[in-house]
This record gives sequence, structure tokens and C-alpha cells, in this order.
Amino acid sequence: MTLERMKPWLVAAVMTALYALAIVLCFWKVLGPDVVFVAPDAPIAPLSLAEAWRQFLHVPTLQGLVSLLPYRFAYEGTFWVDGYVMCLAAVFLLRGRGSSWGAAWVGGLCAAFVGYFFTLFCAGHRGVVDALAVTCLCFGALLRGVRTGRPWWWALLGLFAALGLGAQVDIWFIVVCALTAYGVWLLCVERPNWKPLLVGVVVAAAVFGACAWPAIRNMAGTAQATREDQLKQATVSAQQANPATTEADARWDFITGWSLPPEDLAELFVPGIHGHTSYPFDPEPYTGRMGTEQIHLRQHTIHIGWVALALALLSFLRRRDPEARDLWFWWGLVGVALVLALGRYTPLYRAVVALPFFDQIRAPAKWFHLTGFAIAILAGIGAETAVRRFGVKAALGLGAAAALCGALVARPYVFPRDLSQNALTAAVPEGATLYNTLPWAGLADLCRWQGVPLTTDSTQADAFVALAQPWSKPSLATMSATDIPVTTCRLLGFSAVPGDAQHVVATITFSIPGQAQSRQTQILLAARDAQMFAQAIDPETRTFHAHWNVIGEPDARAGSVELLAFVWRSGADTTMPLLCKASPDLARLLPRLRASGPKVPLALLPKP
Repeated sequence: MTLERMKPWLVAAVMTALYALAIVLCFWKVLGPDVVFVAPDAPIAPLSLAEAWRQFLHVPTLQGLVSLLPYRFAYEGTFWVDGYVMCLAAVFLLRGRGSSWGAAWVGGLCAAFVGYFFTLFCAGHRGVVDALAVTCLCFGALLRGVRTGRPWWWALLGLFAALGLGAQVDIWFIVVCALTAYGVWLLCVERPNWKPLLVGVVVAAAVFGACAWPAIRNMAGTAQATREDQLKQATVSAQQANPATTEADARWDFITGWSLPPEDLAELFVPGIHGHTSYPFDPEPYTGRMGTEQIHLRQHTIHIGWVALALALLSFLRRRDPEARDLWFWWGLVGVALVLALGRYTPLYRAVVALPFFDQIRAPAKWFHLTGFAIAILAGIGAETAVRRFGVKAALGLGAAAALCGALVARPYVFPRDLSQNALTAAVPEGATLYNTLPWAGLADLCRWQGVPLTTDSTQADAFVALAQPWSKPSLATMSATDIPVTTCRLLGFSAVPGDAQHVVATITFSIPGQAQSRQTQILLAARDAQMFAQAIDPETRTFHAHWNVIGEPDARAGSVELLAFVWRSGADTTMPLLCKASPDLARLLPRLRASGPKVPLALLPKP
């Protein structure tokens, strides 16, 4: 049986089934009704149908459409849907350039399981995967628009671009840079008729403007202001740490954080060679340099896939085919995007940052998304050789291999998170509203998942959650929380703030799981709180336990973030709330530290 005799819909159905099976294989550990994967940047926020619809109309995106589905599916399902859309984007493009159905679907499955794209579920970066998948659909629409001149392809181009812009601006801009280069290449090679081309461009611009207006309004307001605040905050923080740091140096350090270290490229061939993630509960933690000068943090792999790499190399065999004229464009995109992803590790990136808008892109490693997509397209071109020679068996075999390898490489990034009822949520009286005196995000997520009403106003609450200790009223329930982030710290001493008698600086050290050396840092607190803070510290070891929470917005002028810490010493039956300020990097790190402190018993209390 040859592929040409196999119905296209049947090819699509089989390849789609392979994608679904790979998803099941990868996420088998979290397919239970109350188990989800760890995704810290994807908060659990169940929305009613009306709320989800309002959010979609405010800024239309694909993930907004998925959010209209029941949230217990949408929370994880947005990543699975975006993976399939990325698959369709590659199929759409490869079919447009003349590839057979089988080869196009092989390239599509390679695109869906590109490691840097697919494993971002581990970080919870919904906006990145959504923007990337939808905007990559533009390549196929642009190709068909240039070749046929038909306006509906240009209308689709405008629609896809609008949906991608609403998801995440910087990812959209990166893909549009490649899309622009592809458009110029098509004009040089295809030499289309200018009249339908101009009409098509006008149609695309009109559709884009109409559909993207909400996203443009948001980008010009909130998104731009947020990035400018981040840049100012990074500058102030860097100058406080080192007064000799200039504004230009601080801006450079901020923009080029999360560049791709050259040694990490070995992971293209050996997945996990430097470990997997920076999570303290990862049995094989990441040991590389990706991150900033202050903190190394990674939550994904950059492995593209052995099948994709092998088929991409096989694409050179088709370099003389008339339909493979774009081979060199895609290999050029692989190289250019790879160099840009290196960021601070290549001197060329300073010239790139000097260009308009490029200085707004943080984390140069994002350019590597283009490398992954281009390799997948080349894999589809290379698969044509095997498909034409061996027929349908080759297509199905290569598709299965790409999906299986992708699932197996991604499995170590799936960390189950149990959101089933615990002793506290199960004991909340029906219809009661809960107030958490210890702002533990994990408990908040559990309550949202289980439908337990939460309030931030203690006067409106019917029950309270607090650290277990002797209370005047018996507790409704108690439990030992094994995953609440508690850090054991050591106080080195206090120092005065020059010209400010109202505040003191406390120098503390703490351990980061997986790292041999302790980290030393400073927090700013009111002088009147220093004496109470000292009472919560063990006088012999100078150690204390703390649960840290970010409670304020970053202060761009001061370069700090306000924290609320609950501190106590070993053996104490009470905790002390401590308001303090810390650098943005420290504020991001402390609330996430786990496994470096004791297990903390919690209690559910009736309303006083």
C-alpha cells in the first residue's frame, strides 16, 4: 500500500491518534481526577463560562477559547491543545510547499514534541506555547497567499497573527521576524503578481487590525508599562548591589538573562546531560548556567528530538528537488536563531539589542524556538525521501518514533501534584468561606480546585487556617503539611542603614536544596521589628524557620519587593509575622524554597 492510495483523512486520523497516545504516555502520572502536573507560572483560577468569555473578548487568544471548557481540563489541556496546533502549523506549511501527507505529518509530530516548546508545561508558560503555536500557523497562510493570491489565505494570516499577539508579545515578535524574512524570500523566489499581492496585504492588515485591536491596546498599556517597570527595578537593584554598575550595564544584564549557555547545546544529542529542572524536588536537578548572574533556573529541556535531527540531516538528499528550494532558508533560520539564542555568550547580540524593539525581549534563549520549528520543517522535508521509497509504513513508523521519543524525553519534567481533599479542606463546613492566615499558595490552589470559597477579608470568613499551636478553641482539623515551603535560615547580624534611623538591615544565610554552599543575602526591616525578630531566633545556633510570601508589587524606584514572613525558632509554639523588603531575585526565590525546613502542622479553626 502506497501513501498516495491512503486517504488524507485517514493519515490525519492515525497521526492524531499517535499524538494522543504520546500525550497519555507522557502524562500518565497526572491523568487522575485530582492530580495535575507542577506548573508554577500557571495559577489555578477556575472561571465561570461568563468570566472566561469576557476574558476572551478582552484579549482574544487560543488559550482563551480553551478556557471556555471545564477548568479541570483547561488547566492542563491548554498545553496539549497548543501542542497539537503546533503540529498542524507544520503540516499546514509542509503541505503548502508540496510535501506528501505522510511526510507533512511526520514533520508536524516533530514540531509538536520539540523539547523547548513542549516541556514548557513544567514552567506553566501558557502564553509562550500559545503564541508560538498560533503564530507559526502564519507561515502556511503566507506561503499560500503569495502563491495563489487568494484573499482568504491573507485573511487567515491576519487572524493567526492577531491571536498570537494576544498570547505573548515578545514570542509573537520573534516569530514575526522569521515570518518577515520568509516573506522576503518568497517574493524573491516566487515573483508573484503585484496586484493580488497588494490586495492580499491590505486584507491581512485589515483582519489583523480588527482582531488584534484589544491585544494592541493591552500591549501599549499594561504590557509596555510592566516591562519598563521591570527594567527600572533591575537597574536600581543592580546599582544597590554594586554602585559602579551603570544603567546600560544593568539593562544589558536584565535583557540577556536566560541566554543559552554554549555547553547546554550538548543536550541536543543527550537529553538531561546537565540535569532536568531547578526544582528542589527534582531527583536530577539542573546543574548548568542558564539564568542570571544571581540565580540559575531552568524548567525545560532544549532537546529537539533524535528523529527530527536525523530527518533534518536527511533533507540534504533533496536539495536538488524543485520543491525543496526553501531548504537553505530553513537551514539559515536554524543557524541565525541558534546564534541569537546564545545571547550574552556571543558579541553579536549587542548589535541585535541596539535595534528598535529588540531591547524589549528578555531571555535570548527564546530565539531557540525558531531553531526547533525550522528543524521540524526540515525533518518533514527529509521524511519525504523515506516516504516516497517505502510508502505508508515509513510515514507511520517515523511519526510513531517522533511521538514516542518526544514523550519519553518529556516524562522527567512531569511532577505530579495532588489536589485531592486533605484533612483541612474536607473539614470545611459546607458553604463556609475560608481565610488563610498563612498565605500558602498551595492551599489556595487546592481550595480553588475543590471549590472551597476563599476570602482575603478575615471579617467575612467562617473558618481559618493557621499554624497549629495551643488555641483557646479546639481546632476543627489538623494536618502535617509536607510541601509547605519552609526555609531554615541563620541570622548573621544587624547593621544600620546610613541616614535612616527607622530601618535596619538583617544579613541572613540559607541553603538551597541541591547546592553545596549556603547563600548570603540581606533583608530590610523596620528597626522596631528587629528586637521581636531576634526573639524568634535560637540564641545558640542563631537559626530560625520562615515561611516567605510576596505581598506587594515591585517598587521600581527602590528596587525591592515587600515580603511577609512567618518566623519561629525550633520548639516554639507561636510564630511572628515579619514585614520586610528584599531584592526582586530574592523575592522570587525564597517563597519557592522547599525541603530546607521542618514539616509544619496546620490547623483549621472556627471563626473566633
